[in-house]
Parts: sequence; C-alpha cells; structure tokens
Amino acid sequence: MKAHLATLGEWVAGVRIADLPPATLQAARYQILDMIAAAHGARQAVPAARAVADFAGPGRATVLVTGAKLGPADAALANCACSMAEDFDDIVWMGHTCHSAVFAPLAVAEHEGRSSEELLLAVVVANEIGGRLGASCFLGPLNGQMWTFIHLAGAAAGAAKLLGLDAARTTHALAISLAQPNFALQPGFMAPTSKLLSAGTPTATGIQAAYFARAGMTGAADILEDRRGFWRRFSFLPLPGMLGGLGSLWVTETLTVKSYPGCHFFQTAGAAVDAILARTGRLDGRVAAVRVETTKLGMEVTRFARGYAPADGPVTPVNSNFDLATTVAIHLHAGRLGSAEMDPAWLAAATPALRALAARTRVEHDPALTARVLEGSRAVAAGRNALSSLGPRDLVRLIAKYRDEYRSSLLTPRELGGWLKLAAGRVGRKPPPAPTAGAIPLYFPNRVTVELNDGGRETETVDLPPGSFAAPTCGAVVTAKVLQETAGRLDGKRLLEAALALPATPLADLVSSARKP
Repeated sequence: MKAHLATLGEWVAGVRIADLPPATLQAARYQILDMIAAAHGARQAVPAARAVADFAGPGRATVLVTGAKLGPADAALANCACSMAEDFDDIVWMGHTCHSAVFAPLAVAEHEGRSSEELLLAVVVANEIGGRLGASCFLGPLNGQMWTFIHLAGAAAGAAKLLGLDAARTTHALAISLAQPNFALQPGFMAPTSKLLSAGTPTATGIQAAYFARAGMTGAADILEDRRGFWRRFSFLPLPGMLGGLGSLWVTETLTVKSYPGCHFFQTAGAAVDAILARTGRLDGRVAAVRVETTKLGMEVTRFARGYAPADGPVTPVNSNFDLATTVAIHLHAGRLGSAEMDPAWLAAATPALRALAARTRVEHDPALTARVLEGSRAVAAGRNALSSLGPRDLVRLIAKYRDEYRSSLLTPRELGGWLKLAAGRVGRKPPPAPTAGAIPLYFPNRVTVELNDGGRETETVDLPPGSFAAPTCGAVVTAKVLQETAGRLDGKRLLEAALALPATPLADLVSSARKP
C-alpha cells in the first residue's frame, strides 16, 4: 500500500495553476491580503519580528513590518510572529493554515526569484496539505490553533512546489518536516506572548525541510501511519480519509477571514454584538447582564482560557482572545472590536471596567448551536464520512481520552438534557442537503443576549461569520480589514489592487506594496 505522504507528494509535485478553479484563486488572494493586514495590525509584535534579525542571516525575503531582508525561514518566522499576535488571522477546514500557507511561499518565492503565479499556486498547495493533515487529527489531543504541526507540512509543501521538487523529493520534504513534530502546550499558548511563535517555529522548520530534501536528505514516507509514527502520538482516532479529495475538494475555498481579533469560534458573537449595537448605539454603562450561548468548542476554549487567566493585573491581548466573556466585554465597552482594542495600554486602562462587565456575562453551551456546526460538516464528503464511521466503541473511547487529556467531558448531565430535547424536535426531519459545488460555509453560531438597566433586552443570533468565503460579505470584510489594519503604515488601496490582480501583479510589486516603506 502506498504511503499517505507519497500520495500527497505526488499531488503537490503534479498540480498546476491551470488545475485550480477561479474561486480557489480568489480565496487565495483574499488570504494573502488578510495575513498581510494581520501582520501589520499587530503593532506590539514588531519587537519580536526585530528580534529575529538578531540571530538570522541575510537573505532576499522581506520581513513586512520592518523591511529587513533575511533568509526565507527567518523572514517567514518573523512574519508569522506578527500575524499570530492578535489572533486576527483566518481559517480553512480544518486549521489555521494561513500563517504557513502565506508567509512560507511568500518568503521562498521572493528569495528564489519566483513569479506571482508560482506564489499563488504554492499558497493553495500549502492550504490543501496543511488543512488535510489537521483534519486527519481532528479527534486528538490538540485542536484549533494548537495544531501547530500543520505548519510543518504546509510550509514544506509550499516551499517544495516553489523549489520545483519532483514527487519523490516533495514526499521527503513532507516526511522530514514531520520527523520531529511540534506539540503545543497550553501554558505557553493561553497567556504569555510565547504564543507568537506557535506558527512561526514550525513554518521555519517546514521551509528548511524542503531545502534539505532538495539537497538529497530523505525522510520516512510512512511516518503518518507507522505504528510508532505521527498519528500514534497526535490522534486518538486517526482519520486518514480526511487526506483525500485532492483536486476535487479545494480546502482553500472553505476560507473564513476573521472580522474581529480573537478565536474563530467567537466570530459570530462579534457579529451579533455589532448587530445589537447598530440598533441601540453604544451600550457601555447601560448593560445589566449578558448571556452568550455558544457551541461546545466555544465553551471549551473559554474554559481553557479561564484556567490560565491572571488572577490580578491587566487584561492581556493573548488571554482575552480565548475567553468569550472577556471578548464580548471588550466589544461592548469599546463599542467596536479591532486591533486598537488589543493594544496592551488600552486594555490595561480599561481592565477594571472589562472585569466588571465580564463578571456579568454568562457563557453557556447550547447543543442546538453545536448541531449546526456538525450539520455544516456534511458539506465536506470526508467530514460526512468520518462522522458516520464512528461507532459506539469509538465514542466511549473518545470520551475517556478527552476526559484524561483535557480534564473535560464531551457530554455533561446538563448538556444531555439539551441534546435529548434537540433530538426529539428533529425526529422525522431530513438532514440538510450538502452543497455540491462552490464555496463551503463553515458554521460556528453564537447567540448574544444583552439585558439593559432599564429592563430592555436585545438578542441576536448569527450562524455564519461575515468573513466566510461562502458569504456575500467576504470581499467587503477583507477590504475593510486591509484598509483599517494598514492605515498609517501602507497605502491600503494600492495593496488591495496589487493582491487582487494576482498573478498579473509582479511579485516585486506585491512585496513593495505590502512592506513597511
């Protein structure tokens, strides 16, 4: 049986830009713009980007926020540190592939003198490989942004494509990148600024792996499935079927651009708050209580964040990104939620008001909202097949594993009542049909209810993030974000024109419009 990485390596080496649908290319353009905006918006991350130059060697790849020219691995590391700082990135199904998918190809393409067309293709390749690897480990000890290992494979795939490696050497690049995979630990991710390195460190390793493969180094093609290999350590129940669909399912088209800094699971809560504020105007000082109903994922992320929240001292950008109550409190207090509200000085000054408002905010799991997430997975054949393949023994095993790893229960007695009520209401109902073509929406709903001091109440539910590539608002979200986050640093309109015209725009022109003057 052919090793899984060999199949991936063959596809990476063989795919051409003519094979990519127009929608996939447009999603890649949006993602490039989004990550440039995220990097420039994180002002507090600039010292970390400068620090890379203290140990890095010279090269031809650009650090966007400083203009420094470094080798490709080091430039990508610095750019990823900036884009990770405020959690203002984007996602695909499944994973935050964006850091490695954009900044590894950008660095290697610039360093190697490749074309804009080759860059665009490499961005898609990195998304397709990184997203699939994350999906194969969906049922495992890590999730979400803590799947930092996806940047190993994504960066290796994108770099291998730009280096022109054949199928065998591309397979070796992937295998080398996964030989010593990163395993993210929550203490270093949920509160301190070491989080900034979560994507950059594996991205740099993935780029290096492609260069080593070009030089003749070899890796274990069966490293995923070997009995002592990757899946044995990174998955409770491996889902190898998630690696399929290359050339038919374009993971890049599942893109969701964040409208608000913070966890992806919270994006619709931000949209709900904005909808309420559009009706009421600023509410700070008029809020008696807030109730946020969220998915199981949103609930668990909040629980983890609260476990690492500082008992005293100021609210921090890192920790607030993962606590739904604090995220909503910042939004209501400021009347908006953008990179300005992630400024440490602003957060420190606002901390007393934010803590008081967060204390009046109750976050609860609504099984009906989680069911919406699961229904959305039907749009992806691999996800649909994976869910249907789970039997009772698998579920029992997973419950035990999650309890041991996360000190978490997949099903509490309170949630059981909600699930039973939901199931009773759906008896006889047909499941929603899966889309057959086009962008795939990733639903992560939230419901926000604000109770006012005068007895009034405002409620809003949002299912699909405004930045979903499947939503008609995606282009507007990208445009607004670029103009907002690059203001005072770049000519945002010029950047938009350059990126949206890819591959017609020369790579040098794209970089010059994206870097600090």
